[in-house]
Amino acid sequence: EILYRVGDDGLIVSQEQTWSISPAEALKETFTPSFAGPPVSVLPPPADEPKAVTALFDMVNGRRAGEGYTADEQRIVEGLIEEVAGLRAEWAREELPGLWHLAYLTPGPDGATVDRRIPFPEYPWNDSYQLFGPNSVTNVGEVMGPLVKVLVGGSLREDDTAVLRSPKRFIASIDSGKICVAGESACAPLPIKGEGLFDGVY
Repeated sequence: EILYRVGDDGLIVSQEQTWSISPAEALKETFTPSFAGPPVSVLPPPADEPKAVTALFDMVNGRRAGEGYTADEQRIVEGLIEEVAGLRAEWAREELPGLWHLAYLTPGPDGATVDRRIPFPEYPWNDSYQLFGPNSVTNVGEVMGPLVKVLVGGSLREDDTAVLRSPKRFIASIDSGKICVAGESACAPLPIKGEGLFDGVY
């Protein structure tokens, strides 16, 4: 809603605007950047891959978590995640290192998705991913596509090295963070430290 005030001379002397949505939501609705789309795999599934794994991969392949899933899609994905977790597949340590894209988020009990210490808008064109090394992990969250991103990282260890089947629990000890522009050519440190847990289910 825009309210103009006109002076005695017939000229506009002031303008007042009332927004029914947040500035971040307004930007999302009016600005569509030309960043590259999410990664898409065209590799065929292995011949011995369980059907639930193939179906789950097909549901999330080429999608970003921020793009949103319909209620029916969420129900299907959640069911497939449970089915895949129930397989208790063998865990191959050598297959963890690499880049893993975030394609789906399971909402928490109150409907929340990602709990970030430093909040930033969840634009649908942003990618989030993790870079795993043998003993390290870096979480990357884009703020404005690849132009601005937040990186937090630290060491990674197995909760129990004797467990060789999924779910396989890992402990990440985060000890550094930064926000970067233009790749990582200019970065500012972020005061982020803490410990996180995650389970690999396949």
